Amino acid sequence: MPVITSVLFIISIVMLFGGGNYFLAAQRAGVYPPRRVLQQRAVTIGGAGGVMFLLAIFMTWAV
Repeated sequence: MPVITSVLFIISIVMLFGGGNYFLAAQRAGVYPPRRVLQQRAVTIGGAGGVMFLLAIFMTWAV
């Protein structure tokens, strides 16, 4: 079980950083794809990373 929670923590951190990267890319001028698409990707990936982080925390408490 500790291996699973460690993997979930790592994946969630990577997804949160990815969402942050898309968010920062949306703030720059002259980027492609359009700003709206980058913001949608940031919310989607960041939200999924947050859910996985909460799941990993709950799994840690269950053990």
